[in-house]
Amino acid sequence: MLHRILAGATAVLLIVMPIGKVPCACSDDFVPVNTQPHDESPLSPNEAIQQLTVPPGFEITLAAAEPEVQQPIAITYDDRGRLWVAESYSYNGSKFTDEPHDRILIFEDTTGNGVLDRRTVFCDGLTHLTGLEIGFGGVWITAPPHLSFIPDKNLDDVPDGDPIVHLDGWSLKAEHNSVNGLDWGPDGWLYGRHGIKQPSRVGRPGTPAEQRVELSCCIWRYHPIEHQFEVVADGTINPWGLDFDEHGEGFLTTSVVDHLWHLIPGAHYERWKDRGTHPDPYAYELMSATCDHLHWASGQFDKQSRVAAGNLDHGGGHSHCDAMIYLGGRWPSQYHGALMMSNIHGRRINCDRLLLDEIGYRGIHEKDFLVANDPWFRAVSMEYGPDGDVHLTDWSDNGECHDRDGVHRTSGRIYKISWGSPRRVSVDLQNASDERLVEYQTHHNEWFVRHARRILQERAAAGNDMSHADEMLRQMFQESDHSVVQLRAIWALHAINRFDESWLNELLINPNEHVRCWALRLILEKDTVSQSTLHEIESLAKRDRSGLVQLTLASSMQRIPVGKRWPTLLPVAERSDRWQSDNLQRMIWYALEPEVASDPAAALNRLDHVSSVIRRWIARRITEMPGDEFELIFDKLDRTHRSEIMADLLEGFNQSSAELKTLSSESIATIERLIRHPNADVRLVAVTTGASVGGERTIQEFRTLLHDSATGLETAQGILSGMVRRDVNGLQDDLKRLFTSGRLVVPALQAAATLKASSLVQSVLDRYPHFDDAEKSAAIDFLTSRKPNAKRLLDAIEQKTIPPSALSAEQARQVRAFNDVDLTKRLEKLWGSIRPSPEDRLTQIHQWEQKLTTVALEQTDLTRGRYLFKQHCGNCHRLFGEGETIGPDLTGSNRGSLHYLLSNVIDPSASVPIDFRLAVVLTLDGRVVTGILAGRSASGLTIKTARETVNLPDDEIESFDLLPQSMMPDGLLDPLSDREVRDLFAWLMQDAKIEKPSSK
Repeated sequence: MLHRILAGATAVLLIVMPIGKVPCACSDDFVPVNTQPHDESPLSPNEAIQQLTVPPGFEITLAAAEPEVQQPIAITYDDRGRLWVAESYSYNGSKFTDEPHDRILIFEDTTGNGVLDRRTVFCDGLTHLTGLEIGFGGVWITAPPHLSFIPDKNLDDVPDGDPIVHLDGWSLKAEHNSVNGLDWGPDGWLYGRHGIKQPSRVGRPGTPAEQRVELSCCIWRYHPIEHQFEVVADGTINPWGLDFDEHGEGFLTTSVVDHLWHLIPGAHYERWKDRGTHPDPYAYELMSATCDHLHWASGQFDKQSRVAAGNLDHGGGHSHCDAMIYLGGRWPSQYHGALMMSNIHGRRINCDRLLLDEIGYRGIHEKDFLVANDPWFRAVSMEYGPDGDVHLTDWSDNGECHDRDGVHRTSGRIYKISWGSPRRVSVDLQNASDERLVEYQTHHNEWFVRHARRILQERAAAGNDMSHADEMLRQMFQESDHSVVQLRAIWALHAINRFDESWLNELLINPNEHVRCWALRLILEKDTVSQSTLHEIESLAKRDRSGLVQLTLASSMQRIPVGKRWPTLLPVAERSDRWQSDNLQRMIWYALEPEVASDPAAALNRLDHVSSVIRRWIARRITEMPGDEFELIFDKLDRTHRSEIMADLLEGFNQSSAELKTLSSESIATIERLIRHPNADVRLVAVTTGASVGGERTIQEFRTLLHDSATGLETAQGILSGMVRRDVNGLQDDLKRLFTSGRLVVPALQAAATLKASSLVQSVLDRYPHFDDAEKSAAIDFLTSRKPNAKRLLDAIEQKTIPPSALSAEQARQVRAFNDVDLTKRLEKLWGSIRPSPEDRLTQIHQWEQKLTTVALEQTDLTRGRYLFKQHCGNCHRLFGEGETIGPDLTGSNRGSLHYLLSNVIDPSASVPIDFRLAVVLTLDGRVVTGILAGRSASGLTIKTARETVNLPDDEIESFDLLPQSMMPDGLLDPLSDREVRDLFAWLMQDAKIEKPSSK
């Protein structure tokens, strides 16, 4: 189930923990030290503000700057409208130190001119500080390994004591992907974010390891009263922004992958394009993004107009930070509900318009709201306040998350962006009556709504009598015909715990889809749900045509016990008009998968009512179950007359990563019958199934078809795939025939790597001169897959029948993975060094910075550079729409910075997310496979190499290591001449705005 509770209200364990040498002291005498080169510094604050451009009618005020504020990593407002700022001096350029100098400041504009003229140090002595939020008589902070609370019950701006740790276990090795960002959700929970770099194991202090929640890239939430913790949704890469629209729907922004995602509880989002890897081996397919565009010149969308058009023309790049959905009520109506995010590479604030249609939400690109002509501009946080205007922080550093040449700690700015002139709105909601707080639920500025709702929640938690507030809120709901006001009343009633299940059930027939969605969510917030309520939810599923409600139903079913989900899921799943909604199908599957595992026969009996993709997943899940449940699939194949169901069941069976099944004679007869089925789709998938599990007569028929030039390539590929999976007798001879014929050479070479067959090595070496470029690369992959093969390859290089340049850096590292001293010595003699020392890397970076001058980069051959990119980088990276997506799309990266590119090419393992670490697998028969761990199931591993996906059963694996180094190899530039390096980097940096750090 989705809801993973760590501790109930009756079992609360809180630990008071000093964080620094002088916990929560309020000194102001710390002098930070810059680690950036001394000759590099930003523009002065007054100069920098002149480089910012916003739409006509807006004004920008320098609200605060160094030395009053430095390293502003997060901001929030208190209930008096004052700005609280977290300063993170422990951040050291991708990593954090343990130095206890982080602090929290309070700023106030006492005159209304936009300048924050009053400043208070609330506390210092902190470390690893990444986020803060106000509420419940104190300040909540994320400071790994803790989520802590600093009490200030009397609100005198002096901590009442040391921080109280509510959760621990956040990773200290996540670097810039650390836990961060705190926001109150409309449901009264505290929401936060976590990146992909390293997983965390989170729990209440003292929670045993086996009871902790493991999480990596995700959105999580924590209840401040009931002390419950759960992962809301996981995936993306680094979710660095989160906000809620006026209907309470959450949206998160992220980096590297697509930038905008609709927050759906229980969702598993893509962690990487074309990689289905997920900790749950049965997720099968991951949720796609909400945006219909990219903020960089990639070929993914609208290829002709975007490729090589220039990142700055499309939004700047793929690194995004923070999210703010403007609901402040002061700015022009065109900005109401607009989602804004900082684009770090683009030095700007992107703006997306959120649109809900029958399929779901889409983020539509609007004109960038702010553009900075300042290479040091690094917007980190945006918040609108009680005046309806926005404070924006500027980290003010010329590096970013992969920057390892130092941090400029003595800089930092806060800008006030106002519609017209700044103004001061005097407010103190803590002293407002309950009646007034209820009235604020209709305020045009969402800031008042959210702060007032949280204070009502605090008062209810303190035991105050909330009956009058209850009455007012119910009246507000009844009298309003505006769904936003109705939702606010619902959320406030939920916050003060004043409505029952029956009233929520009535809301399930409300005419507004958002009200129905929230009624459903809040009903299932409870630990137990009555049978009568389940019937109401089932009725909702049968009658409701809203795509948003159906998505919410699929999401919410993860909270229902297994065995009770089908009655609600089936009406949603059988809506054929929604089958084109991929994300809805995925959400249905996440709730349905445990039901399939619990009762596979019942699932097979419902195939007529679900989409094609869910049918395939049902068959795949049953195939991957232990025992002989998979025979139920072939029984179903005998009982159905629908060809589309047959094709889906066989496709699901073939997609299974489980070990090869031994079928009954009846099932084999079924397969041999379907091979001759009149429907071409059925025949095609049956061929692959038959080749892997069919009888000997079938194999001989297939062998003839495989080598018949009249057989279609798709059919031949299916036959070969099944024969390889089965490892049929005589397969080596089949592969030799394919090498010679020139038919299916690359798949045949990939198949050869799975076999321990020395006779194939000579065949490959003999045919090597006749292979094309793709086939030669696959041949080298085969020759580096086993130690004896690698020795023969090095012999061929010594004999000059294969040139050393035929080995890529990645393939050279594959040879080194055998850990054979003599083999490595021969390799380094023939090819070059693979593991330069850290000092060598720094020297190499510096040397290339001197060589790759602006003049040198202008005197290059871009055609040659493009070829070199495809040869050395394109197997993993995409640029201008060309290449693969195993690694980041370089089009949206910081290509304007030569230092950035050189650092990541020459020293690729300096900063590696766990999902991109090098996986090295040694099989029992001596094969080595290196790549990225793309999946792990109960039966084996899936490794994605630069050219193929390899499934390895557990019973064939001798050892598996996940190394602390990147899949991108060292020594990438070593085989290249100076001219070739210049050409390559000119192509990499083409159309990027090359920027040099400013010096003052």
